[in-house]
Amino acid sequence: MSAVLVVLAATLVILLGVSEAGAVLLGVLGWLVALAARLPALASAGRLRDPERSRTILESASAITDEVVRLALVLVVVSGHAAALWAGFGWALAELVFVVATYLSRFSWPIGRQAAEQLRSQGGFLSTHPAHSGVRGITATSFHLGATLLLATGPWWVLVTAPAHVAVNLVFVRWARRRLVSVEVFSAVVSAALLVAGLAAADLR
Repeated sequence: MSAVLVVLAATLVILLGVSEAGAVLLGVLGWLVALAARLPALASAGRLRDPERSRTILESASAITDEVVRLALVLVVVSGHAAALWAGFGWALAELVFVVATYLSRFSWPIGRQAAEQLRSQGGFLSTHPAHSGVRGITATSFHLGATLLLATGPWWVLVTAPAHVAVNLVFVRWARRRLVSVEVFSAVVSAALLVAGLAAADLR
């Protein structure tokens, strides 16, 4: 993942210029910080014997942590709505690279395939269909762009983005295995609403 991000950074500088690429890389950095901040929640949830409860706690804590770090990002290092839009894109980009890397590792080695089967046996969800991966990528990108723009408009928007993030995560964890279409529609509606609200609040329509 690190190697991919380095190549990506060089490409962005060439294609977008230093200013826009810098905002994208700040978004990538923000996502990496949020990922590291999830480790205490991951350790705590890992001690629980109930897999469903463990995933519920982990996803809720991860969503709140993400939004707190995103808020800090736009308050401290991102200036302006245009920069926030690029930072949101960088955040989404880092997440997608991580998801793809995780996906490949699961199926490239026997131990990865065993882990995937164990996840299924414990009631977890794992999709291998390319179309679903594409839908998830678009939905996640819309969510991160909208959430970042809203927080750049006003820090109090975290009272909206955090519950929305928790809701999306919990719906996916609890019902994706049985009601995938409904879950994806819900996620898409929430993400689209955040994006539209973010663009409107930032007057970027």
